[in-house]
Amino acid sequence: MMEEEREMDMTNQDYYQSSETQQSQEPGIEEAQPKGEVKISEEVISQMAIEALKSVPGVLPASSGLVANLRLGRRTSSGVKITIEEGAPNEVIVDTYISVKYGLRIPDIAWDVQEAIKNQIENYTGYTVKAVNVHVQGIHFTENKSQSQDLINP
Repeated sequence: MMEEEREMDMTNQDYYQSSETQQSQEPGIEEAQPKGEVKISEEVISQMAIEALKSVPGVLPASSGLVANLRLGRRTSSGVKITIEEGAPNEVIVDTYISVKYGLRIPDIAWDVQEAIKNQIENYTGYTVKAVNVHVQGIHFTENKSQSQDLINP
């Protein structure tokens, strides 16, 4: 009796395994594999980083300094510089240049900036963020638009 039950269990397992393979191997249905590659430009990633930077309260983008103004090195826009390292997966290094509102704790703000930028880029691009370097270029006392324009274009 025990042997008959084992045979029935084996028969049931064979049935389930064969029906699973039949479903996955139906004729005429092939899974389409995408071909080619997707590349996201540094400018697009820079815009994502700027939007993430603006979402952190008490932070304004600042000028990246003399080197960027003289066009030495990589381009920067609105306080963000992007470097993409090709590979599998692509890795992104972000340099941010910010001004922090007076009275806020700078290490906490820098952490918030790093997390916001990292999450934004990884969620929307699929790239891995290797580093977010935060360069605090100054402090500001109010957040009106005229002052933020002065910080961006000194």
